[in-house]
Amino acid sequence: MLLLVWKPFPHAYLALYLALICTPLVIRPSPHRRWFFVPLLLLTWRLLHDAEAEYITSMFWVIHLLIASDYILLTDVQRELSQQDAMHARSRSPHKIEDAALAKRIKWGLTLFFNPRGVGWAHEPHFALPARPAANTSRMHFFACQLARLAGAILLFDLGNLHVRWNPAFRLRAGLAGAGLSWRIIGTVGWVCSASSGILLAHITASLICVALGVSRPQDWPPLFGGWRDVSSVRRFWARGWHQLLRRSLCAHAKFATHVLLRLPPNSGAACCVYILAAFALSGLVHHLGETVALGGRARSGSLLFFGIQPVALALETLLAPRMPRWARALGPAWVLAWFSLTLPIMQDPLIRTGVLYSRVEVSIIMRMCRGTWVLPSVPS
Repeated sequence: MLLLVWKPFPHAYLALYLALICTPLVIRPSPHRRWFFVPLLLLTWRLLHDAEAEYITSMFWVIHLLIASDYILLTDVQRELSQQDAMHARSRSPHKIEDAALAKRIKWGLTLFFNPRGVGWAHEPHFALPARPAANTSRMHFFACQLARLAGAILLFDLGNLHVRWNPAFRLRAGLAGAGLSWRIIGTVGWVCSASSGILLAHITASLICVALGVSRPQDWPPLFGGWRDVSSVRRFWARGWHQLLRRSLCAHAKFATHVLLRLPPNSGAACCVYILAAFALSGLVHHLGETVALGGRARSGSLLFFGIQPVALALETLLAPRMPRWARALGPAWVLAWFSLTLPIMQDPLIRTGVLYSRVEVSIIMRMCRGTWVLPSVPS
């Protein structure tokens, strides 16, 4: 099976993989749509078996397997999902999308694929996303705001890159748990800066390109992350503060496990608990599979345990929050920092000790401004 051997990783397989995900979104509803998931599983098995994909590529791959499972196996997308935005409503045929011409179905399918948060769709989680830009926001104002955010994200990414080189947890590959309390806390904050800024750079760049080309409007691009008020508790952090790019797919699978497989009654305490546990467990599995490829057998991913214990914090908050005095609630951000400083090393240390998270970016704007040099020392092998 020489066609399925990839050393080094051939990105043609990634293109085939994405095409196999998008095609079932375009073709008309049919029971045969589900067969598209079989080659997706085979390609993923090959990736897990012996591929040499890097961390970002492998995470991207497995995340889209989760999305494909939702859109191909659990959801009859053309009959169950619909666009609600006025811009699309004007251009939409009065007939259902399944009856539309191929060109319209291609546009519809790609719009769904590239919009994992469901902004402008009937399934958009309005309660979980930051407020959208106003409908009368001009393109120039949007560009100015996004360029400012882009500059901030670049500096934040640069700061996270420098932190990785200074923090002995990363520099010496000791791991956050073995670097001392101070570096452990700094490393937790530094990881959040690096991870969030990296995702932000891609999101902001995409928003600028799409609005400039007229593919979308400013109000189609709410901020990717929540504000400071959304780090007042671990529950709120996961529900609103962190990006919600996987929310749709995680919730669809959790709902399937809760109400279809286990047949638990809606709104019951048992259903609520199972729903939350299933969503976090599946998120852990997705991260575990992606990290397994990047680790290449050198260490074992800790993501299953990290995500598996997040409901413990939610349970503690549910039990203790009603008994807390009002002044104690102001300590919410400190509690969130303490919780993630305690638990994040479970997921990050295997990646740190194997050098997966050591940054290969060797230029720095901050170092240029502070010390007059762009170039950073090379990363040790």
